[in-house]
Amino acid sequence: MPLTACVRVSVLPRPPAVHVPAAISAAEEPARREAPPAAVEPGPTAAPVYEAATPRQVAYLATGTPLPRPTSTATPTVAPPTPVIPRAQTPPTELAIPSIDLRAPVVPMGWREAPGGEVTWDDPGAAVGWLESSSIPGEGSNVVLAGHHNIRGEVFRYLVDVAPGDEVLLTAGDVTYHYEVRERFIVPEKQVSEEQKAQNALWIAPTIDERLTMLTCWPYRDNTHRLIVIAAPMPFD
Repeated sequence: MPLTACVRVSVLPRPPAVHVPAAISAAEEPARREAPPAAVEPGPTAAPVYEAATPRQVAYLATGTPLPRPTSTATPTVAPPTPVIPRAQTPPTELAIPSIDLRAPVVPMGWREAPGGEVTWDDPGAAVGWLESSSIPGEGSNVVLAGHHNIRGEVFRYLVDVAPGDEVLLTAGDVTYHYEVRERFIVPEKQVSEEQKAQNALWIAPTIDERLTMLTCWPYRDNTHRLIVIAAPMPFD
């Protein structure tokens, strides 16, 4: 996607100062990286395959898993207890997700506000961007990372392949924090109501629990949706 399109992945409106629902449910697991790109048999339950889809996309879409249907409003819930982890002394500097062979630098990512009030996030380039408006590990709130998936090095190209239970390692200074993937959402972003866009923006807002949120565009060809991955901290050794 042109840059203005992808970091409008990360170009959600400025996060409202509200809490995101803290309940964590088991998300359906997408096709893993090793899944063979089997042919998709057309049928009433087959998921649509986008034009010029890659073998990886075909394998994912062939599961027939419907896109999650986002709610119209957030429903606050009591946050589950999370491990106490030490507060980072610096912003995140490196992200690693072993299950998708990802290791990438993390850079601060600011934002600009247009006269009409629309917020555009800065471009992290080939790195992963840490939203400066979000928390750092150990602050007890939402640590938000964003990145491109089909331009500028495609750092989050395979983020769609992560599954619940996968480990995520986020380094800040000389300390590495361990997280476990709990949820994965794909929500529509283009040609949706302003209410829906505001609902999507809640995922990068401050939370009442310690969590890591990673987001990018989806699918690979047209970026009509947002991919959102939520991970919870693991006990600190």
